[in-house]
Amino acid sequence: MTLLLTMLPLYLFGNLHCLGMCGPLVMMIGTHQFRYYYFFGRILSFTIAGTLAGGFGAVIQVFLEYYQIPAAMSFLFGGLILMIGICTLLHWQYPAQNRIAQLLKPFQHTLSTLMLRDLPLPAFLFGFFTLALPCGQTLIVFSACALSGDLFTGMVNGFVFALLTTPSLWIAMHATLLFQRLKKHYNTFIGIGGIIIGGLAICRGLAQIEVIPHLVLNSESALQSHIVIF
Repeated sequence: MTLLLTMLPLYLFGNLHCLGMCGPLVMMIGTHQFRYYYFFGRILSFTIAGTLAGGFGAVIQVFLEYYQIPAAMSFLFGGLILMIGICTLLHWQYPAQNRIAQLLKPFQHTLSTLMLRDLPLPAFLFGFFTLALPCGQTLIVFSACALSGDLFTGMVNGFVFALLTTPSLWIAMHATLLFQRLKKHYNTFIGIGGIIIGGLAICRGLAQIEVIPHLVLNSESALQSHIVIF
């Protein structure tokens, strides 16, 4: 729940990015008979990705705890998120961005091919493989899922991320110029969001090594119901 509350503003403002990046693609299937299958595919793939990221983080966390350095996970993923946030805010390319784009190029070609087919399965697969598009926002979200180190938390956040960014893509199916007006605000919202989330992750690492105290919103409640910001 803590990760979900922390990420909620990013999920909501993420609509601006989805509208600008995926909006033009979704517009191309706006007249398809089975266009809404796109959303089922997208939500499923993001949920699976969040689950896998949470599981991956759990494995790393167990490994680091074995060597008694659990704070390293917070510094690792927090630093990654912070870097992406700063690069996005300043309109810089983050390291390996071009390489990632090249690796995902075959998937983008597949997406383009699927858009031409007005059938249920291609529409579903078009949504499912949207995850393969190079996107700083998804890197931030799934890095945060990995940071949680929990399968269920990753699954919930992947699902909610996809669900809460669906309205912008629904609008894109029914609009032509709106996404162009909102796209310019993407770097500001996602950049600031990434910096805040990355900073909180690093604070969590510092708290784990007792440099600073943990920040608990409801410290007077029972331990199992604490909402820990870091």
